[in-house]
Amino acid sequence: MTSSVNELFISPLVKKYGEENVVWPIVLIKNKTSNSYLYEKSEHCSINSPDDNRPTSASGKKSIFLDYSVKENRHIIPDTPELNVLTGKEFSCSYDCILNNEEIVSVDIDYVWNTGDKWKAIELTTLWMPLKSEEEAIRLVKMFTRRPSWNGPHGPHGIRTLIDASNDLGLEYWMICVNSEKGVSNNLVVDGNACGFPLTHDNIDRILRQNTPEDFRFGSFNKLIEWL
Repeated sequence: MTSSVNELFISPLVKKYGEENVVWPIVLIKNKTSNSYLYEKSEHCSINSPDDNRPTSASGKKSIFLDYSVKENRHIIPDTPELNVLTGKEFSCSYDCILNNEEIVSVDIDYVWNTGDKWKAIELTTLWMPLKSEEEAIRLVKMFTRRPSWNGPHGPHGIRTLIDASNDLGLEYWMICVNSEKGVSNNLVVDGNACGFPLTHDNIDRILRQNTPEDFRFGSFNKLIEWL
């Protein structure tokens, strides 16, 4: 995984829905095709376990578990020989392996949880420019088009891969934007505001056209935590 779990989100989710219903999946892409969903346990993410409830892939992709806190005799559950390269004892997480592997890439779905009647998920984005009003929040969201990850030869390919995965897993998927202390992305500003919108291909297209995403929401950070 490429980022760490933030307790400001995980703690209320676990308290509300139970530890077994909160997971952090990693989409593994091998040879440019989505291969499986990895649920890893590592120093960056301790919430995944072999017995978690997990969303089901509509396309039949496998869900696998790998515990990086185990140094010797690591193995993937269930056995997946084609991905055994991930189990090397020199790795502290899957990203350590993927950094030096030309065949496998990965993207994370930041937070996924089961409410009891549906699966929800968020993609958390931190901004250091203050979300001081709804108008300013919309302006900053439209500036996503300036990000390098949105300007590759295939446009915002990474976020579209995540949307495809969320559709495959049947997730109600939201982009959530919050403020962080400048230069420290995981230190969130809890007395500020937040905004969000459904993460869909249509809303990505709207942003690319410099239009406001549909069902755009704005409010305090505390209201966001209550909404989870």
